[in-house]
Amino acid sequence: MRKQLINKVVELHRYSFIRITRQTLIMLFPIVFIGTMAKMLLKTVFKPDGFIFNIAFLDVIPQSVLRIIQFILGSISQLTLGVLGIYTVYMAAKFTAKLYHRDGKFAGITGILALLLMAYRYGKTPATYPLNFYQRLLGGNGLLIVLVLGYAIGQLYRWLTPPKYGNNTNSFPSLQERAFSSMLPILIVTVISVVIAMLLNSSTIYHAWATSYSSLVNVAQDHRQLWLTLLASIGLELMDWLGLGVPYNYTTLTASESFTANLNYALAHGTPWNVPYKYLGSSLYNSFANFGGDGLILALIVALLITSNGTYMHRVARWTALPTLFNFNYATMIGLPIVFNPLFLVPFIFLPIFNILFASLAIAVHLIPPTPYPVLQGTPGPLISFLGTNGNWGVLIFSLVLLLIDIMAYIPFVKMALQVENRLNLQEQDVVSHEEND
Repeated sequence: MRKQLINKVVELHRYSFIRITRQTLIMLFPIVFIGTMAKMLLKTVFKPDGFIFNIAFLDVIPQSVLRIIQFILGSISQLTLGVLGIYTVYMAAKFTAKLYHRDGKFAGITGILALLLMAYRYGKTPATYPLNFYQRLLGGNGLLIVLVLGYAIGQLYRWLTPPKYGNNTNSFPSLQERAFSSMLPILIVTVISVVIAMLLNSSTIYHAWATSYSSLVNVAQDHRQLWLTLLASIGLELMDWLGLGVPYNYTTLTASESFTANLNYALAHGTPWNVPYKYLGSSLYNSFANFGGDGLILALIVALLITSNGTYMHRVARWTALPTLFNFNYATMIGLPIVFNPLFLVPFIFLPIFNILFASLAIAVHLIPPTPYPVLQGTPGPLISFLGTNGNWGVLIFSLVLLLIDIMAYIPFVKMALQVENRLNLQEQDVVSHEEND
């Protein structure tokens, strides 16, 4: 069974879209890593409600200096994660065109044009707001959609432009010929993109897509019925795996009526044991299923570090361990990758569900108390439940046991992923030797 699954995953990479996706994600990793680190530093180190800011007493930093640091880190985050779609569509279109010996650079530029046209918001006062875009398309929230767009544009170049061979393709005559060869696909893409943009600006389609994730977050975190929390959590994990979620962990609700009622009870009685809503989704997820962000990625990082020495995946795990510890896992999601990787689909979706169910059972039998207290941004996953109960040592031990179980559960999937990686690397050696260098 295991060998058959590995063979199936290797066979999937024979499809051009899967190959292009893999190439694109590898190229995106450095950009996503820089953006993730900037966001982690901003949220945990240089924000007043950040974990490190408080434990390191960084309030001694002058406000003027703090604002400058926040501006720099926020700018880096916005210009990496905030416009990740632009980098993605360029790479996907370029790699697709180059796969068929077409002009990859012009295809990439065409992809950027298409994405900007589709994401542009045509307001009533363009002079006042000349550049206003749907951020969900430009950012990492629509990764799957942008990959498909880039792949489609690369295919368009495959069918409408002549092959490009040789090394002297940047001479003036060659550039002139490439420019005119690209006119037809650029015109077609422009027309189609404008039509799509008009539909997005005049209908409720985009609004429904944009609000679907936040609606699932609300149900998963604020609902008092456990089964709805579990179903919504499955939906969230699936969207993240498909690249349709938020490129960093979503904010836990701490201002809802239920959360406030639990907090008020704990403050009034000095104990978290008998709060009115013991199985509140936000408390259960944040305390027991948020070890390294969505999908318990911290457990995967540890599993990789102890089983994959010397491999590419091990290097990614080392580089991304720090932000993942503080629950900023998007660099890991892209670098390994986890998104679109069928080998990690099952543990990524169902291990958090297992943790929530196991924690609910432990609360029901009074093994551990609920976690009604809010925690600081960037609090390491295994410590969230400990601080969320105001220092209950039993719940800390329980969380560490859960993390150990999650690590052990991830190890078989890591071993399969390493075998797939080795086989794909052997296959790529022959393919790469025939591809042109950038």
